[in-house]
Amino acid sequence: MPDDHPFSVRCDQSEGGAIVVVTGEIDMSTSPELRDQLRAPEAQAETVVLDLRAVTFMDSSGLGAIVGQHKRAREHGFRFAIAVGGAPSVERILALAQLTQVLEVVEAPDDALSG
Repeated sequence: MPDDHPFSVRCDQSEGGAIVVVTGEIDMSTSPELRDQLRAPEAQAETVVLDLRAVTFMDSSGLGAIVGQHKRAREHGFRFAIAVGGAPSVERILALAQLTQVLEVVEAPDDALSG
């Protein structure tokens, strides 16, 4: 059966920082690749934004990757934000886990890079 929501993750560098763009489903099989991509720009960027707007599903392993990156940002002194505008399933799981009270959540990546 073909995968209706193929996973992809890429890191786009910009003048204001790095944007890690994710598409598809984040689960225990794809979260290791997400973790690797999140760690890549840390040394060069003052701000790392995780763009989750095209994510169709996320389980607890995705939450673990996000929380881990949030901790690294605090420990290493860079800004970490997540963009969730238009991804209601992601917004819901973040709210259920009460992470919207801890993480910097923005509608779009540019909101974090300009602010």
